Amino acid sequence: MSLSDWERRALAEMEQELRREDPPFAHRIDALNASPCRQDPQRFACQVSACEVVCVFLTVVVLTGLCVLVILTAGHRQAPPPSQIRVPSTVTGQPSAPPGGHARTTQPAVSP
Repeated sequence: MSLSDWERRALAEMEQELRREDPPFAHRIDALNASPCRQDPQRFACQVSACEVVCVFLTVVVLTGLCVLVILTAGHRQAPPPSQIRVPSTVTGQPSAPPGGHARTTQPAVSP
């Protein structure tokens, strides 16, 4: 489908105005138009360097390692056995006996 004469003139006027108002942008557009176009399916693909691929790979490996480390070390925490847990009494402030057991009492030191 070709453009009409009026459309061609309008586009030419816009191009001239663009070149007059912003010459650096017009030069960049000219450079893009002069570069060879790819016609294969990869013409719209992003170009990625090998360095970028290596950096992304190393980042994934490090983050995976950190996640595994956190998961493995989080499982090693052990609660004390129930017989060693002392709950402070709300009345006296002294530790009470664990459930089902007897409280240990310490004898005051006797001075000679």
